[in-house]
Order: sequence, then structure tokens, then C-alpha cells
Amino acid sequence: MANAKMSDALALEALQALEEHGRPYLAAQALDLKQNTFMHRVNTAKKRGLHLSAGAQSIVSTANLSGVEAKGGWIHNYDSDGKKVGATRWSAPDVSADEDALERIRAAFEGMAPAPVIPAPTHKATDLVTVYPIADAHIGMLAWGRETGEDYNTKKAVDRLHRWMGDCIASSPPSETAIILDVGDLTHADDHTAQTPRSKHVLETDTRHFKTLDMTIAALNTCVYMTLRKHKQVIVRILPGNHDMNAYLAVMFALAERWQKNERVEVQKEPGEFFVQRFGKVLIAAHHGDKAKAERMVLFLADEYPDLWGQTRHRFLFTGHLHHHKSADIGGVQWEQLRAMTARDAYAASHAYSARAQLQAITYHKEKGEVGRVKVSA
Repeated sequence: MANAKMSDALALEALQALEEHGRPYLAAQALDLKQNTFMHRVNTAKKRGLHLSAGAQSIVSTANLSGVEAKGGWIHNYDSDGKKVGATRWSAPDVSADEDALERIRAAFEGMAPAPVIPAPTHKATDLVTVYPIADAHIGMLAWGRETGEDYNTKKAVDRLHRWMGDCIASSPPSETAIILDVGDLTHADDHTAQTPRSKHVLETDTRHFKTLDMTIAALNTCVYMTLRKHKQVIVRILPGNHDMNAYLAVMFALAERWQKNERVEVQKEPGEFFVQRFGKVLIAAHHGDKAKAERMVLFLADEYPDLWGQTRHRFLFTGHLHHHKSADIGGVQWEQLRAMTARDAYAASHAYSARAQLQAITYHKEKGEVGRVKVSA
């Protein structure tokens, strides 16, 4: 027997609940509905144009459009003699694509089992912090060794991250605090289209985007596990890059759900693209580096974080993006452009880029600044 057609009343009830509670999962809970059922009702309401005003609904009906087809238009006004006397522009309510994407990601990880408790290390240096900056891992990229000098794919990228993080952790001091800092482009592609989000440059990937995200999230979880065995507190920050400006959200929210009940782990869920953290007299900042030059970012830090700037003596800014090492002292900040973790792709090899892959662990003393550094290179 075919399902009965949903009534406008049920569809409108869901739409009103969404307006009242703001988030689909909260509205679904209020109506005691599964989220899939709730969203079906909301989408039905929008298709029927129930989210539009009475006037807009009348126009949509006259034009024989659905609620989702109606984006806006002009209303022409006529006097009693049929003479046009004016026109009014109207637009259908806009639904933010970013908010919708965030909600889908959040809902996907709702209910994820929290990570088990890992015993804290007994020996720790409270005046030290160790930063593990991961720059441009490009997990999911495909490179053929005969063409680029080194084979690279999702499995090789994940294995490299595990191995290099393990080496860096093993050679670093037992600082009380550790920071796992992804500086962007953790994944090579942002979605299944395998194109850069803005420029639409075609990317060479080796597997489905779903699998890439799955393996990337698992790899970062492993990194957190390893770090917890050496350090008492672990801060995790995932920054967007120009390759993964949306995909990074999935990694960030997955890690946050996984470690939400572990008091020793802080996964920072921040919408901004800058990482800024103070440790005693040390200021550590990071950005992918694709949207501003280092000089401009230093000025931004001083202006945006004047209190942190004034409280610190040793200031460090990390960027990635360009894959080769570069550093400079800029107005009280030591800027460092990190080497990428990834191997070269065909584009880099054909354009004579020769930077070497590398991962580092950098240790800072809260009063003295940088006191140690470990490097692992290809």
C-alpha cells in the first residue's frame, strides 16, 4: 500500500520547529522524531513553498513552480485601469550552504563512541610544550615514482604520518603539553570531484574521497593516542588549506566527538583560520599561508591579539602552502614556512620544484622560547 501523502500541517510543524530551535537535531528531538524523518518533513515544506510568505506563495502557485525552484523575481503593480505603476523585487529566504554542511557533518558524528582512557605519563616537564606541526600532508594524492621520483598514495601518506609522528614523539622531551597542529591541506582533495575548491584545478587522487577521509581521521586519532603516551595534555587544531577548505571540518568534528570525554585532550573547534596559543612568554601562531603574506599576518597578530602580544617575548608564526622551507624575523616574530609532508606530484615535478618532505617536533620553554627541535625527512 502506498504511503499517504504528508499533510501540510506536519510539514509546517517541522519547519516551525527548525525556526524555533535553530538546529535540525534539536528540533527533531523536540518533536520526538528521527533526524532523517524530521529533515524529510522540512524539505517537503520547502518544496511546497511553505517557508515563503503568503504573497510569495501566491506568485509561485501562479507561475507553477515548486518552493525550491522559486528563488525570487519582480512583482509588477498595476492600477485599476491596468496601467503599470511600479515593481517590487522579492527573494526567497536564503539557506546557508555552509551551515547546512556543518550540520550534516555534526549529525554524522553524533553518538560516536568516546576514546578509552589512556594512563597519563608519570614523568613530565611542566615548563615545556612540544608542537607537532603537520604541513601539507595531501592524503589521497597519487604520484607515480617514475614520473615524480617517489610513489605516493593514501596508504603511503598515512603510513608516513604514523611513522614520522612516532619518531618525533620518541625523540622529544616529555613536555607536559603537546600541540598537534595541522597547518592545512591535510587531504589532497576537498570532495569527490577531485578539484581545488576555488580554482577548480584537476587533482590526481588514488581512491574515493569517502575512503580518504576515513583513513585520514583514523590516522589523526592514532597520532593523538601516541602523543598521549608521552604528554599529559594534548591540544589538537585542524586548520583549513586551499585544498581542503571544507573537508577539514569532517576531520575536526570527528576528532572532537572521539575525544570529547577525555580530559587530557582538547580538540579546538574554532571557525577561524588562525591558530593562536600562548604558553608563558611564548606565542605560537599558524595559518595555511594561502591568503596573506607573512608580513601582513604579523601585523594582523599584533593588532588582533594585543594582550597576547604584550604578554609574550618569544613569538612564532608557522605557515605551509608552498611546500619548501623559508624563514625570517619579522617585527618581533620568527616566521617559518614549513616543508610539506607530501611527496611531489606530477605538477611539482614538471615545474622543477625540488623541496624535500619533512615533519618536525619543536619544543619551547615557557620563559626561554625554543629549546629543542627534532626533524624527520624523506
